[in-house]
Amino acid sequence: MSKQEFLNFAEISKAIQFSDVLDWLNVAYQRKQNELRGDGFIVSIEKNLYFSPQDDLKKGSVINFVSSFKDIGLREAAQLLKHEFLTKNKEVQPKRDLPDLHLEYHEYLAEQLISPEIAKEYEVGYVRQRSVLAGRIAFKMYDNEGAHIGYVGYKKEDDSWFFPKGFKRPLYNLHRIMDKKAVIVTADPFDALRIISLNIKNVVSLVSNSMTAEQEQVLKQFKYIVIFNKAPENIVNRLCSSTFVKAPLLSKPVKELLDQELKTLIKPS
Repeated sequence: MSKQEFLNFAEISKAIQFSDVLDWLNVAYQRKQNELRGDGFIVSIEKNLYFSPQDDLKKGSVINFVSSFKDIGLREAAQLLKHEFLTKNKEVQPKRDLPDLHLEYHEYLAEQLISPEIAKEYEVGYVRQRSVLAGRIAFKMYDNEGAHIGYVGYKKEDDSWFFPKGFKRPLYNLHRIMDKKAVIVTADPFDALRIISLNIKNVVSLVSNSMTAEQEQVLKQFKYIVIFNKAPENIVNRLCSSTFVKAPLLSKPVKELLDQELKTLIKPS
């Protein structure tokens, strides 16, 4: 019988803030004085506890919230939170030379309406050489100052993304943007390149459906933001206090939109 991982529920509940958990889950909420309020829950920021006005049984710590939200047991919720917020942050990654992968143009990029020229310029392609990213479409990633920080990879066969251990998501393509007046934000970097293919260059990607606190601070520098995300409410709520945000409803995936349809969604209302 394998030994179960030790979990200090009190420590996990105290160390992890509700706002971070809601951002991670991409749950929409608004801050009102000392409370965070969303659909079916109210969080006391001071106590770091929540309750549901509609259901007396739904209340407690971040562990209770994740357990209810994901419909999993308390122990599984605690393990998930520990791994996501505590274990990752404590891991010290040794400095190592980053590989320079050869990125080949691939038919999947063509399916996404991304040309060979765009793929080459924006450093994305299929990896054949021996690597943890072998067999995936890899995006070369840079930090905000333009320093290469690694690769993330996508595998079509199981619709999965690979992120290096300890990797913190920057805004994909931010280092190429000089004009901070307006920006288009996508969840999927393939969608970002699809829009860039229309010669619209001020485009970044979250590389996820959720937005990190670091990404939020960078995006607040822009005066006008258009968001392409299946569930944009949380992101809009967090950004709208400092910038104008537009989140058009999508009737179909970005790659299936005609050029003129995309341009119409992007331009100011």
